[in-house]
Amino acid sequence: MSITIDLPPAMAKEVHDYVTVQGTTLERMFLDYLGNELKRRKEIDAAMSEFDALVETTSRRRDVPYSFNRADAYAEVMA
Repeated sequence: MSITIDLPPAMAKEVHDYVTVQGTTLERMFLDYLGNELKRRKEIDAAMSEFDALVETTSRRRDVPYSFNRADAYAEVMA
């Protein structure tokens, strides 16, 4: 697949200088970034799925969403 990126001239020069100093190419830099971003997204999705499963198995109120009631916070504890 071929992709064209239209960079402003000042940014193109800066990128060219950067990749020259780093000993890489814009293509390699972009592919590395994209690969890392996709990997990060998969890790986030897996963590969210794990969290959702944990909430589903430990939640006491599965039929009604939690609603904060200030009076509950100040209810006296029965001794």
